[in-house]
Amino acid sequence: MSDYRKKLFRGAKIEDCILDFIDMEKELSRTLDTANEQERQLLLGMSKAYRLIVNRLVREFDYTKGGDIVNTKIKDLINSLKRRASEAKEQSKNNVLDIVNGMYYNDIPEEAKDEIASVPQELQRGLFEGMALGYEKIVIDLELLLDSTDSDKVVQIEKNLAKYKKLAEMLKDKFKEDEVDFRSGYIQGEMSVYHMVREELLVIFNINEQK
Repeated sequence: MSDYRKKLFRGAKIEDCILDFIDMEKELSRTLDTANEQERQLLLGMSKAYRLIVNRLVREFDYTKGGDIVNTKIKDLINSLKRRASEAKEQSKNNVLDIVNGMYYNDIPEEAKDEIASVPQELQRGLFEGMALGYEKIVIDLELLLDSTDSDKVVQIEKNLAKYKKLAEMLKDKFKEDEVDFRSGYIQGEMSVYHMVREELLVIFNINEQK
């Protein structure tokens, strides 16, 4: 077997291992919901171990940047962002203070509750609707990338990183800190999503961004 074919064979086997570990981590995550506290701690430890192995393999071995590993990561992120968009839409219909009082009442200091209560409802609604829009826009980009035949999809992800950075900077100039209306919340919500998802993309695809 030629050195080139050996390298391809070795790379395919490594990619299979990485995908297996990703699948095992997903299975553990599904089990967490029904586990008791002791089992939960064990499963969390195993999940973290699988994630460390995946990250180590991805860092140390070359793989096709348009291959199954990248596609799997894109699919996982799409599903996560769709879920977050749906949650943000739901939250936009409710007062944040009501949610806090219902779920975390005893864990939050009174002064924090007072601060939350002082945030206008329209600002809150705009914030969550803006976040939902931001997530949905990024999902469209990722779905187009997933369906593309690009041999190196990470290059397109890097282009998207630059786009999201520019969009966030443009949105920052469209509101003032003391504005507390729906429009201001909407812009801030969309802007925050571009910042958050950029950081996720950098980590997920092991991209070292040039300063």
